[in-house]
Amino acid sequence: MQIMTIHRAKGLEFDHVLIPALDRAVGGPERPLLRWIDLPSESGPTDLLVAPAPGIGEEEGGELAAYIGRLHARRNVHERTRLMYVAATRARRSLYLSGAPRSRADASVAPEARTLLGCLWPVLGERFESAKPRASPAGASPPIPPPRAVTLRRLREGWRPPELPPATPLPHLPLGRASLDPREFSWVGETQRHVGTVAHAFLARLADSAPLPTPEALEGAREAVARQLGRAGVPEREQDEATRQVLAALARTVADERGRWLLGAGHREASSELALTGLAAGRLRSVVIDRCFVDESGTRWVIDYKTSRHEGGGLESFLAEELERYRGQLSTYAALAQQLGPEPVRAALYFPLLRAFRELS
Repeated sequence: MQIMTIHRAKGLEFDHVLIPALDRAVGGPERPLLRWIDLPSESGPTDLLVAPAPGIGEEEGGELAAYIGRLHARRNVHERTRLMYVAATRARRSLYLSGAPRSRADASVAPEARTLLGCLWPVLGERFESAKPRASPAGASPPIPPPRAVTLRRLREGWRPPELPPATPLPHLPLGRASLDPREFSWVGETQRHVGTVAHAFLARLADSAPLPTPEALEGAREAVARQLGRAGVPEREQDEATRQVLAALARTVADERGRWLLGAGHREASSELALTGLAAGRLRSVVIDRCFVDESGTRWVIDYKTSRHEGGGLESFLAEELERYRGQLSTYAALAQQLGPEPVRAALYFPLLRAFRELS
């Protein structure tokens, strides 16, 4: 179990998410000495709009100050809605929303506008209204339930929880109906799956940074990588080795000419972790493409990272098997990417740890 702020949870996912205290106000009312705001401009990046300070004895600063105040209030509404969206989309399986709005004088339990619950009220308002307690008759006291006996059992001295059995890898079970393509990793084990997830996330960050760091400079990301692995659930005893593997994948990518080309910032319509939904082979599919861009020759590339390891000989055979294994997935990605524009589409796998690139024929 992890407890964190919404901002800290951005980019992470959990099986179950509980968001408490939705009735608490986000931020407080401000009375700045000077009201100002940056607005988009046709002649430049932004225009600065400033309202004069209120005079002595004045509560407000006039119509301009009130207008700027309304713009800030609207921005705050959008920011609260964005926060609520980020928090709700962290859940994979279940999302629990908790709030305790107070009853108003008119018996309504509508929350304050400055709360996250206020963002959800158009959808959840009827449920809260129907769940509020009914008013008791005048002078009547609600019944007090009798106390329940609680039986406490003391553990013997020196008790320790039993050791968990080792994880047993399950065989791959094909799904007949699937609209989502979950990212697959060839390594066995929960920790290695998290290593792949974190490596994908940091490869996306590298693609957004210009220029690319040197392999030596990536050592400075060790603490951030270890922290994200810990948040993902990697046991502390395995974090050093998992961190080493993630940093190795990043360093080998930026040291590889093909890897630098994939992450380069000079491509058109370049995007990492590109989410697409559309029809492929007559079925509605939702996918996330690791890297997608249009190169200098006008070809749209679809790249899927595979953080697979291979030790020993037979590397070419292994890469050929991996390409065949993911041929259907790559074909689906390419079919959806073709709907982005008229450019010809080519798809390939890239193996960061192996510095290998295999294109789908």
